[in-house]
Amino acid sequence: MSAQQHSRTRNFLAGVFSGYMLMFATVAVGLWLTPFTLRFLDREEYAIFALMSDVLMWLGLLDLGIAAGLRAQAAQLTGVPDQEKLNRLASTAFFSQNVVVAAVLLLGAGLSVAFPEFFELRPELQRDAVYLMFLMIVALAMSLGTQTFSALLIANQQIHVDNAFGLLNLVIRSIVTVYLLQAGWGLYSLAIANLAAKATSSSLAVVRTFRLLPALRIRRRLASWEELKGIGHLGLWFSLGGLANIAISGLSRIVTAKVVSVEMVTTLTLTGRLYSFSGGLILLMTDTARPMLGQLLGQKKMGEVLRIYRQLFALSVGSAIVLGLCIWSGNGTFIREWVGEANYGGIMMDAALVTNFVLSFWVRPNRAVLSAGLIVKPQAIVQIIEGGLNLTLAILLARPFGVIGIVMATSIASMLTSCWYLPYRTARMFDLSFGKFLWSDVSRLLLLTACLSPFAYWARTVAFGTGGFPGSAVGAGMTGLAGALMLWFLVFDRGLRAYIMDNVKKMRR
Repeated sequence: MSAQQHSRTRNFLAGVFSGYMLMFATVAVGLWLTPFTLRFLDREEYAIFALMSDVLMWLGLLDLGIAAGLRAQAAQLTGVPDQEKLNRLASTAFFSQNVVVAAVLLLGAGLSVAFPEFFELRPELQRDAVYLMFLMIVALAMSLGTQTFSALLIANQQIHVDNAFGLLNLVIRSIVTVYLLQAGWGLYSLAIANLAAKATSSSLAVVRTFRLLPALRIRRRLASWEELKGIGHLGLWFSLGGLANIAISGLSRIVTAKVVSVEMVTTLTLTGRLYSFSGGLILLMTDTARPMLGQLLGQKKMGEVLRIYRQLFALSVGSAIVLGLCIWSGNGTFIREWVGEANYGGIMMDAALVTNFVLSFWVRPNRAVLSAGLIVKPQAIVQIIEGGLNLTLAILLARPFGVIGIVMATSIASMLTSCWYLPYRTARMFDLSFGKFLWSDVSRLLLLTACLSPFAYWARTVAFGTGGFPGSAVGAGMTGLAGALMLWFLVFDRGLRAYIMDNVKKMRR
């Protein structure tokens, strides 16, 4: 292995393992902090904060994909260094995002006033919701204003540094939240804690970037329309894809609030909490690989890119199947013991959520390699179609099936669009037959699903028979152990097993 390959692998593993540390800490804190918070907030207040988080995701799209475009182009520049080009890109992105920040603050002020009326909140919560929303918008603006620096860190495979800032963010947010809730600040506790954490992590990202890249220059004279067109053209499609992703992942709660009830948002959020927590563990695999894939594509090493893609697909999708069924086995008993039976949506909602969980990772490796290759427009188009279909189906299915129909709409829309089209685009990227390419990826995963699903159902029955947290641990543990063995022997090929074992040996040293 060359020194450059060793450096790429080392940074990739550092990003993955530090990301796992962050995710485990996030899960642990979240599992403790959620019932603690519900002691001070009622179901409608908790739902307000969840809905505001969804609205902020929409506002974040005013970035127009500038950070994503910079990240993709800067990653390829690290493969073929060009400091002058990097300075122009970074300067253009930074000053463009200053304009975005102003737009976010202006539009956010209007949304803050409209929020309590749109969701028909009870009168005593309406004024607080306005102030709370604006505090969260200020935190978002602060984050957007420094995204240029976070993008440069990620492009240079410094994701482990970004994860360290995330861990600090978590600590600050948790401490401030607990202190203010106990002091009687109610909903304001969550917004103020978020603002304090964002301010700290954003400042540190700026400092770290200039230490990592001492030749970096951010100057107004280096910003240009030409560079903005290049970033903007690519970033616009990233942004449109992000818009569709939000429609896919976030609109379920908004539709639930409008069609079913605001309180049911809390049930949906808490029933899916373990899935959302755990998803980040798998997301790290594909997101951490993007800069490395970009560097290799910049060097035209298509064979190595294909090898990494296949390993990513087997590892991430296989892990999603195992982890999703593992959570499903113990989720019912866990939620009832954790936050009460009223906050559990039932076995049908649980089944719909685990299906969404697996399908969301089905296309992640495809998105990673296509984005690294700057093939963004086709992704965005199919995501827009999927998002529109998802929203339409959610509204249509909400009436006869309630919130379960809203959740099911996500899976149906995904299977009709992205689940087949993005693998097709990936096959074309590598000049391979689509049928053979797809079958080589999914055949072992279908076998894994067929073998593990009946076992998971039996483990879920055992979990309910045992009851409480012990039952949840037994059900999830049995499924997890069986799934890990099946993953190793049925899904991973010899090359991937050897790669994992080699890196385990290196860590022991």
